[in-house]
Amino acid sequence: MTTLQETVATIEAEGLDRVAYVIGDDHAISADALVLTRRDGVWTSFSTNERAGVEETSVRTYEELSDALDDFLRLMRLRADEDALMSRIREKNRRAHETWQASRDDRPGKA
Repeated sequence: MTTLQETVATIEAEGLDRVAYVIGDDHAISADALVLTRRDGVWTSFSTNERAGVEETSVRTYEELSDALDDFLRLMRLRADEDALMSRIREKNRRAHETWQASRDDRPGKA
């Protein structure tokens, strides 16, 4: 059985806290975050968008806290992997643009 404290400790130990997340009810002001909260006795996880609105397709519900925490940790890892991949893509695109720009600057007859 996973506990809240174990989950937070794992998030910190794995460096997943670089990804915005909220566990509890403070999600109203959290933009681009992964959220885990409890309402009416049901644990719910979801993502928020840049305006802190709930991404409807991301909503998941859980009866047991341990199931919610296990899946939340899995989602945190996926989000971190996605962020790392997007960073690599942005860096490759930046380098490609610099190379392209340099090749244009080196053209003969350029005014």
